[in-house]
Amino acid sequence: MNLKEKLMFIRENEYQSPPDPFAIVQEMLKNIGTVDAQLRDELIYTTLSHWIPSNALTTYELEHILTVILDDQHLLYQLGESHSDSVFTRSFSILVIPLLLMRHRDTPFLSSERIHQIKDVVFHNVREERDYRGYDETKGWAHAIAHAADALDDLAQCNELNADDLSTILDLVYEKMTITERVYSDGEDERMVSPVMRILERNILSLTYIQQWIQRFGAEENTEFLAGFRQKNNMKNFLKSLYFRIKHTGIHDAALCLTIEQTLYKIEPVYYSS
Repeated sequence: MNLKEKLMFIRENEYQSPPDPFAIVQEMLKNIGTVDAQLRDELIYTTLSHWIPSNALTTYELEHILTVILDDQHLLYQLGESHSDSVFTRSFSILVIPLLLMRHRDTPFLSSERIHQIKDVVFHNVREERDYRGYDETKGWAHAIAHAADALDDLAQCNELNADDLSTILDLVYEKMTITERVYSDGEDERMVSPVMRILERNILSLTYIQQWIQRFGAEENTEFLAGFRQKNNMKNFLKSLYFRIKHTGIHDAALCLTIEQTLYKIEPVYYSS
């Protein structure tokens, strides 16, 4: 059987792991960026999402998976390219990070040094990612920014990350939510709100700091019409998503919702002037 047939058989058997699941995992990692959307998304990722958080794999095997995911053939593969198939490798590699951190929270196996290594590579990936596609009609989900948000969300939950690290996450969210290349249309704004909420939950950064970070969106200005139009829409969509998530959770909701309102008015005064 080829890999696709093996994984379909595993899915039919409710993801019960075979006697040597690691051998199949290694094969999956080699094909994690395939342009076959069913194999990449429905089979490889979904199988990993069942096996990694469970006890199907040993900690030695999990460490090996992490080493592979962080290398220059996976998370860093042709980083900086846009509109090439390399995005599928990066995007689905970064999606493995939350699975590993989920397993670590349940049964710790990563050292503090290892978590900081993950942080450094993920931060570099997010900072340098330039492929902003969501769903590709031919090849399925690229979604590098949404998947990066998931990794930032899980990293923000790690006690090993300090105030400086959390500030860096906010900076990365800001960078990706102020792009001018396209208007996000595939839920990227909602996904990027999640790491921000994790940071608020940890209550390490001051309320004033968070308010000043929100206000930065109102200071952004692009004079080129189309670029500015796209950027304004990305910022407004993100801030609206953040507004309702904060309102729903009640975390500093009065102060932060007011700050978001004021920032939105500044971004698009034409709609809010009397």
